[in-house]
Amino acid sequence: MRKTSFLLLLILGLTLTSCDPSQGILFTNKGESNVKVKLIINSKVKNDQLDEMKKGDSIVFNLIPHNHEERLGYIYFGRGRWNDEEIIKVSKSIKSIEIENDNYKIAYKSQKAINNLLKNNYKGIIMKSLNIKIQDDLTN
Repeated sequence: MRKTSFLLLLILGLTLTSCDPSQGILFTNKGESNVKVKLIINSKVKNDQLDEMKKGDSIVFNLIPHNHEERLGYIYFGRGRWNDEEIIKVSKSIKSIEIENDNYKIAYKSQKAINNLLKNNYKGIIMKSLNIKIQDDLTN
């Protein structure tokens, strides 16, 4: 009985660790004021996930800090792991990213700036995630 349980547990553990995690970009408002995040989508580059979410030419998140559900904005890109190639592909699909609160506004307009923003917020050891945490001074 013990060998069977151990074998089952081992197979389950290997199965779960070999599964691909969800691939997405999470915007988190870590400050005290409301934040608006606006992604202008590049219509010349096809990206099904972004095209599905956009209204007009953009995706907008209004992140409210004191409401747990509304302080987050998430774009789901399917299953898989982030790597440099995937980040470059997504950054080419985005024309610009604007982050704004009552006091500041910052815009990432070039492909290099967008790619750097995504790469700099790609963290983790095993299950790496892309989480852009926004402070009141719009640093991340």
